[in-house]
Amino acid sequence: MRILAAIIPALLSSVAFAQPMVVGASFGGKPEAGSITTLDEARANTRPDTVKVMDLTGQQLTAVPDEVYRFTNLKKLILSNNQISQLPRKVTGLKHLEILSLSGNELDTRKVKFKRNRHLKILNLQYNKLTALPRGIARNKSLQQLVVGNNKLTELPGKQVRRWKNLQEINLYNNKLTRIPEEIGRLHRLTTLDLYRNDLTQLPEAVTRLQNLTVLAVAYNRLDKLPDGLGRLEKLREVYCHHNQLHRLPESSTRLQELTVLDMGYNWFDAVPHPVSSLRKLQDLDISYNHIGHLPDELASLPQLKRIVLSGNPFLLPDLNRPKFEKLITQLTRQAQVVD
Repeated sequence: MRILAAIIPALLSSVAFAQPMVVGASFGGKPEAGSITTLDEARANTRPDTVKVMDLTGQQLTAVPDEVYRFTNLKKLILSNNQISQLPRKVTGLKHLEILSLSGNELDTRKVKFKRNRHLKILNLQYNKLTALPRGIARNKSLQQLVVGNNKLTELPGKQVRRWKNLQEINLYNNKLTRIPEEIGRLHRLTTLDLYRNDLTQLPEAVTRLQNLTVLAVAYNRLDKLPDGLGRLEKLREVYCHHNQLHRLPESSTRLQELTVLDMGYNWFDAVPHPVSSLRKLQDLDISYNHIGHLPDELASLPQLKRIVLSGNPFLLPDLNRPKFEKLITQLTRQAQVVD
């Protein structure tokens, strides 16, 4: 299932995301009015103090150009899809810079430097060659959105994580993480946690201390259970846990009364977990490709259900079980889109 990424409205006017949970994935596309889009424009500009946005996406740059530093009032700097291998400290020394994207470059962990600052709010380093998080990320005290997906990270150091006190969204999509540190529980402002496509076998119970979390995305890992205290996350609206090895939901899940999306397809469930029938705001449910042999009548009592995906389960076998559940499936069809 595709996930709609969250946006910080005060910073981004409109951003489209083409893949699951790529938060702040691209700031390219049509340049903003008044932005600098080429080096020639940067050199010719006679009022650098009036420029707030520079977008040099796809300019075949191998380094951050010196022309950038002329524009001391920059709020957004986009250097995506180039061949830049290092980030000098001088870039984050731009005192008004709030958004920095170096997505799709050749950044080396050892060559990414940051000055201590309180202005940078969104940092996009996805699609690079990072094997570890640059230490200096913690120097960005006001950081709200961190995108480091599609790299080669093997570790998320707890000493760094605990310093991200203002972080609201983190994207770690498609890395090689095998564990998440307990310090993740200190990120009390976190609303979106994207751990898609890693090598996780468990989530720490500390995740259940993220009281503001609204989106939890842990699909395409090797999880055989979710934290027992998941129900403490009473603001959760979307859970994506498909393509794992799950066979049950925590009993505490009955408390997830704000949940609207639950995708638990491609797991090892042999029954629809009973907490599902108590999720009164659930709109989108995917239980496809499990080992479920029985479809409970309670599903038809979910008042806001708009879509349910049933495909690939034994209860749909036409010569055995499906006739037993045909009436219920028909009833579901009257209130929701049924994919079977």
